[in-house]
Amino acid sequence: MPQDLTFSIPPHLDEYNTPLSTFIASKPQWTNFVVGGLVFSRSTPNAQKGKIEKSEPRVLLLQRAPTDSLPGYWEGPGGGCEESDESILAAVVREVVEESGFHVSRIVDLVGVEEWTKESNGTMLFAVKFTFLVEVYEAQGVLGEGAAETEEEEKKVDVGREAVRWWEDRVRLAPGEHSAFEWATEEQVKLGLEGKGKYKILEDEKRNLLKAFRMLV
Repeated sequence: MPQDLTFSIPPHLDEYNTPLSTFIASKPQWTNFVVGGLVFSRSTPNAQKGKIEKSEPRVLLLQRAPTDSLPGYWEGPGGGCEESDESILAAVVREVVEESGFHVSRIVDLVGVEEWTKESNGTMLFAVKFTFLVEVYEAQGVLGEGAAETEEEEKKVDVGREAVRWWEDRVRLAPGEHSAFEWATEEQVKLGLEGKGKYKILEDEKRNLLKAFRMLV
């Protein structure tokens, strides 16, 4: 991520901004740490009117690649923490940019914490996932590294020309991890929770997605 693109956090999330090693040492009940960052869009270009308008909130969903575990399932950006991550929140920022190409400007709040266990090579693993609601620079018109072809593109959104893509379309998928992306409404996620609709989503992920919709202000 470009060094000049830093992210902000509210004071009540300071616990998750401590050094990762310190945070892990304080949570001996878990062996594996996973993070997620949910990205929303609440506006859309109106080419006919030539302006940006507010719209129904939509969340970014990524479809898992056919060659990955849980092929075809939809989820928000996320993944396991790495030793090089400075903190849990830094891991969120890294995962969002790696899996979507978007650069986190603000971590808004903690959405949920999920725990599960699994066996791997005869060893029992105790995993935990921290999912956060985030905002990204791209939604503000500040583009990520390599996203804009010219400086002028970084300063404007031309809704009347196909040559300048709307920021939602700038998603850059991680090869081998995700095969498609879409922006889903709350109703579409609810249909998935009921076993209907086009999105196949794990139960914990669905609950976090719906909670995040309710947290939007």
